[in-house]
Amino acid sequence: MAKIKDTDYLFSTARVRSVEKNMLTRERAEKMIDAKTNEDALRVLDDLNYGNSGEAVEPNDYEKLLSFEHKKTYDFITSVAPELDFFNMFLYPYDYHNLKVIMKAEYLGIDASENLVDTGSIDLKVLKYSVKERDFSGLTENMSKALKEIIETFPKTNDPQVIDFVLDKYCYDEMLSSAENTNSNFIIDYVKMQIDAINLKTYVRLKRMNKSWDFFTKVFLNGGKINEQVFIKNYDEPFEKFAEQLSAYGFRELFLEGTESLVSTGMFTKLEKLLDNKIIEHVKGAKYIPFGIEPLAGYLIAKDNEIKIARIIMAGKLAGISPELIRERLRETYV
Repeated sequence: MAKIKDTDYLFSTARVRSVEKNMLTRERAEKMIDAKTNEDALRVLDDLNYGNSGEAVEPNDYEKLLSFEHKKTYDFITSVAPELDFFNMFLYPYDYHNLKVIMKAEYLGIDASENLVDTGSIDLKVLKYSVKERDFSGLTENMSKALKEIIETFPKTNDPQVIDFVLDKYCYDEMLSSAENTNSNFIIDYVKMQIDAINLKTYVRLKRMNKSWDFFTKVFLNGGKINEQVFIKNYDEPFEKFAEQLSAYGFRELFLEGTESLVSTGMFTKLEKLLDNKIIEHVKGAKYIPFGIEPLAGYLIAKDNEIKIARIIMAGKLAGISPELIRERLRETYV
């Protein structure tokens, strides 16, 4: 197949630009938060063409609406993109999530089907069959390696965390490898930033749990810009001192703000929000690239972020959380 050029994305970029106007802006998010009823909040999403046209959705079923929107977004991108393989990487986290659920259900003898998500790159039936029959021919090479490693190591420990650790490791390795195949620095940096954010959250959580640095090395994800040794050498330092090591990577200020909030409130919410915002600020750069794979990737990632925002708002409203508290949890919007 001929090598895909940036100019091959002229048509698809134009299509993406045409639908960006229907995205959830900060103003629209505020309208959802301030809506007098949950139905009115959901109506904001309806006005943005969420869901299946003409099909009414009750507020309590908002997850169905969000899942459908996620699938619709990916279907749209694959319908206009000149090269489809590059976009599977954005669905790998859902595939690996499903593999976690399926493997835990098998080893723990539970029914966890309600935790499966139908938005991955591989059909759920294929994933279930692959695990049940130990036939991994329908999976990617990394997925196959991950499952074989779990099958070998889990019986030695009977620790369900092993399933998470192994699948996360192979998931982000596969995402980074796929990103590098695009030759797009924008996409490569996005995946590296994701890996760094996960490692920072893991570092903070394990320190709060008084876990040792050698445990951290077992769950550390390779591939980010922040080297493992930066964490290990400063593992016993207080958060304020460790933050100084993050200046070169652009994480210092948000790490300080997030961990200060954690210490005072005992909640990770602020740190998670700030890390998400940093990633979406990077993704916003795709809006200023005239054509290429970046505007399509940016739109996909931004819609994922938008769906997360809608979920935070709807879950908060249904739980009776105050508008002020919902606003505190709100992520930056793409538009």
